[in-house]
Amino acid sequence: MGAAMLLPAAARAQKETWPARPVRFIVAWPPGGSADVTARLLAEQLARKIGVPVVVENRPGAGGRIGAQLVARADPDGYTLLFGAPSELTIAAATVRSLPYDPVKDFQPVTQVVSGAFMLVVDANFGPGTVAELIAYAKANPGKINYASYGNNTTNHIYGAQFCAATGIQAAHVPYKGGAPAWNDLMAGQVQFMFDNAAVVMPLVRSGKLKAVAVLSPDRIRLSPDTPTMAEAGYPHIGLRSWLGLLAPAKTPGDIVDHLHDEIAAVLKMPEFARQLDERGMPANSSTPAEFGRVLRAEIAMLKSLVHELGLQLE
Repeated sequence: MGAAMLLPAAARAQKETWPARPVRFIVAWPPGGSADVTARLLAEQLARKIGVPVVVENRPGAGGRIGAQLVARADPDGYTLLFGAPSELTIAAATVRSLPYDPVKDFQPVTQVVSGAFMLVVDANFGPGTVAELIAYAKANPGKINYASYGNNTTNHIYGAQFCAATGIQAAHVPYKGGAPAWNDLMAGQVQFMFDNAAVVMPLVRSGKLKAVAVLSPDRIRLSPDTPTMAEAGYPHIGLRSWLGLLAPAKTPGDIVDHLHDEIAAVLKMPEFARQLDERGMPANSSTPAEFGRVLRAEIAMLKSLVHELGLQLE
């Protein structure tokens, strides 16, 4: 009888063990971008490992802030997670006056997932094909050149502003709601250049729709070994480290965060999965929750200084 009385309590405890139902990855960008593609690759492998569905849900808008705010306000139970990028986290902290969430206080870092390199690309039919040619064209055609971004004060907006400041060119910033609509206008000649993740734009480069001009990394990347670095072009300080990572709402129990971290770290170490990421130019880059937290805080401080230096207007 005593053993029978313990069964309901044991059953309740088993039901409450994470994960007991589907997990959501909130991607704050439209389908098709680097965050979306990487999130879906990870979700598929993680679901197999933890035994419950991992669903990717796109919540784009406001430079990634709509999706981030959703997660910041979600229940801290480990079932709603942000597959985040610098734009809605570190860059938003440095560029938005009244951010509806605190990227440090309202989230619990779980792990970085990948690092990557951004690439400067132009329309295939656009004349310039090198950094020097692009600068010369812009200086010869003042007021006639534009660059695209995912939205105001997003990663590639910062890169574009850095590029203009470093090279002395005048180019108008045209913000979009994500990468795909920006690429469409770039390929149509409505804008002349753009910085985006190499892993995402390389299919368009290979198909002849875009031209790769330079890569924003210390060394050339395996994904596009013939593309010179921005440093080779004489501008080594343009660009920030690119990454994607997973964050939970603040106050998510530590055991759930640790469980999540361990499961994802194990997935990232799987040789076949690591190869898939590497081939896409997004190599695996796992970190502990504490390490990821330090990256966020350091990057926010650095970006606040950079935004002031560039004279970008806060939103």
